[in-house]
Amino acid sequence: MFNSRELEFLETLCRRCLNFFCVAADPVTGLIPDRAPFDAKPSLQADRGGPDRYRACSSAACGFALASYAMAGRNQWLQRGPSQRACERLLHSMLYLVEHQRGFLYHFVDVRSGKRMFACEVSSIDTALAACGAMVAATEFGGEMAELAEKFLNRIDWQWMLAGGDTLSMGWKPETEFLPSRWDRYSELMVMVLIAIGSRHHAIPPDCWYAWERRDVLHHNGVPFVTYPPLFVHQYSHAFFDFRSWYLPGDFDAWQNAVTAHQAHSEFLQRLAKRYPKRFGHYSEKLWGITSSDSESGYRDWGGPYRDHVSEPERGIDGTIVPSAAAGALAIVPDQAINTLLYQQENYGDQIWGPFGFTNAFNPASGWIGPDVIGIDTGISLLMAENALRGSVWQAFMQHPIAQRAIKRVGFQPREPHDIFALS
Repeated sequence: MFNSRELEFLETLCRRCLNFFCVAADPVTGLIPDRAPFDAKPSLQADRGGPDRYRACSSAACGFALASYAMAGRNQWLQRGPSQRACERLLHSMLYLVEHQRGFLYHFVDVRSGKRMFACEVSSIDTALAACGAMVAATEFGGEMAELAEKFLNRIDWQWMLAGGDTLSMGWKPETEFLPSRWDRYSELMVMVLIAIGSRHHAIPPDCWYAWERRDVLHHNGVPFVTYPPLFVHQYSHAFFDFRSWYLPGDFDAWQNAVTAHQAHSEFLQRLAKRYPKRFGHYSEKLWGITSSDSESGYRDWGGPYRDHVSEPERGIDGTIVPSAAAGALAIVPDQAINTLLYQQENYGDQIWGPFGFTNAFNPASGWIGPDVIGIDTGISLLMAENALRGSVWQAFMQHPIAQRAIKRVGFQPREPHDIFALS
C-alpha cells in the first residue's frame, strides 16, 4: 500500500508521537497531560507548577497512551520491558490515584495528584477511551498488566451511566448529578456503546446499540452518509473496533460511512478554496483536514461539511489546517491522508514538524502556528498510522473478551476477505 518513502515517514510519525507520551508523562504518576509545548522544551516538567494547560491530565489521552505503549513494545520502538512498565505505572495511577465515580474518570485531573480540575464532569466518553487503551495493553502484555486492566474495566458501572434511559449520559457532576445531554445520535460514541454492551459485570442491554439515532444524513456523489462535522468523530471508534472487518447486517455500514465522510470533507474544503480563493485558496487535494483543534481565536469545534453541497465556511472556519485530521484518517483513506501529511511536512518543515510530531494546528493563510500538541490528537495519529501499517491496534483490541462479547451480543458478522479488499 505504501512505498518506501511513505513507510519511513509513518514509522517516524509513530516514534515522534510516542515521544510525547514518554516525555510529557508525569515522572511520578505516569499520567498524561492534555497538552504540551510543540517544541518539547526541557522546562515542561517545571511548568507543572505554572500554566494549568500543562498540569491538566486528560483521561482520554491516558487511554491513547496505554495503546501507544503497547504498540511501542510490539514494534520495538521501545524495549518491551520499559513499555510494559510505563503501562503499568499509568494504569495503576488511573486505578488507585485518579478521582472517579463508579469507575468513571473525570475529564481532567491534576497530573500529580489525580484530583479533579476545572469543575469538570465525570466523562463517559473519556472513560471509554481510557478503557479501550487498557484493553489493548492487556491483550498485548498479559500478566500483571491484564490484571490491572481487569480491575479497571470491571469497576466501570455502565448500567448506572444509562441514568434510567437506553442511551448513555454524557457524564455526571457531584454538584448537579447527571448531565442533561445524552449520547443519542451518531458521533464518536460507537466504541463506547460496544464496550458497555460487552462489559463483564455492568453490561448494558444489546438493544442500546440501536437506541442512538443514525443522523444527520448528508450525501457525497449521491452516496448517503451519517455525519457529525468534526472528522475525529469518524476516527476514534475506528482506531479500536475493526469495523473494516466486522459489520452488522441490516445496520448502516460504519466503515464505509467513515470513508465517505472523509471524502466529502476533502471535497468540501476544495469547494471553499474555489469560492473564496483569497481566504481558503490553500485548501486542495494536497492540503486538507480540519477537526476540533486550537486556532488563533482559541479552541474550535469545527469540521465539515455541515449541509449537502454547502460552500460556506461554517463555525468560523478560517483556513486552519489540523494535521491530526489527516493522520487520524490514515487507515480509512490512506492515499489521501499520506499525500497531505507528506505535503505538510515537506512544505512547512520544522515550523509544524517537531519532536512530538505535528503541531496541533496551523494556518497557512495567516502564518499562525499553534504552540502546543494535544494528547488525544497525537494519540489518534499514532494509532491510525499503526493500523494503516500493520493493523495491530485492531488485532489487540478485537481479541479482548469485552470486544468478543460485544460482537456476539450485538450480532456483528465478519466480512469476507474480498469485501474488505473492495473497501480499501
